[in-house]
Amino acid sequence: MKLSVGLALLGVLFSLNGGFAVPVAIAADSPPMDDADKEKIRQIVKDAIREYVAAQHVVPDKGGANGILADIRLANRNFVRTHGPGYFKPFLDSQHPRATVITCSDSRVHTHALDATPDGDLFMVRNIGNQMSTAEGSVEYGVHHLHTPLLLIVGHSACGAIKAAAGDYSQESAPIRRELDTLQVPKGDPGMNSIKLNVNYQVGAARAKFEREVSDGQLTVVGAIYDFSNEMRQGQGKLNIINVNGETDATKIAALDLMKEAPVRKPIAARHRPASRKAKVEADATPESTDEPTKPKH
Repeated sequence: MKLSVGLALLGVLFSLNGGFAVPVAIAADSPPMDDADKEKIRQIVKDAIREYVAAQHVVPDKGGANGILADIRLANRNFVRTHGPGYFKPFLDSQHPRATVITCSDSRVHTHALDATPDGDLFMVRNIGNQMSTAEGSVEYGVHHLHTPLLLIVGHSACGAIKAAAGDYSQESAPIRRELDTLQVPKGDPGMNSIKLNVNYQVGAARAKFEREVSDGQLTVVGAIYDFSNEMRQGQGKLNIINVNGETDATKIAALDLMKEAPVRKPIAARHRPASRKAKVEADATPESTDEPTKPKH
């Protein structure tokens, strides 16, 4: 018996009672089901309850690693359901990101703050303290092999790595100490001043490593602060540009061509998504755009 037929015959209805599924009606003359079909039904019900809870903006009890992984798997199933094969087509066999981005590993700093659809757009490098030295190979791959014209280094407010490096971290493990040792910040200054100093230091390190690319205009190195706590008073969650190829004067940065508002362009993945039938007809009647990513001016 097919599972769908079994579900139709069972006519199982459920209600939510304190977060648990309770069967309230089962057909008395339902044909017998094997254990495999029963387990499939139980799994479907569990998934349905999780989706219902998520839709109601109720945060369920995480329940340790099991609950966390269940939430992640559910989120992935939702992603799969809402993203068809056409979404992945532009980057199935290769990648052509527009920027290499170095950010801190901090869980409060993620790609949706920089790009709503980062797939195929951003080559992400993450480590504690958004450093060049502890991820040099990854950064080099983005610049030399993927030829991204922009290297964006993103520090952030309330950075734990900066706080640790500015204090006594002698009791940390050897691997953590090695990564903190490369952060050049003054002792006793764990705040925004040191966060900015670190970003500027990383920009300097990047410019030194990629001096030829920067000099030839092939690469622009930008330092920024993602300020989710609004310490810089420019707006909560804003990405504040503080360094462009070594220039740190805010007035001069604001005057750069790089900082001028440009027409909003869809990210690579979005540009290749399957269009509706109406949009497809309209697109077929319009000459294809030759608009391609251009190198940032500096």
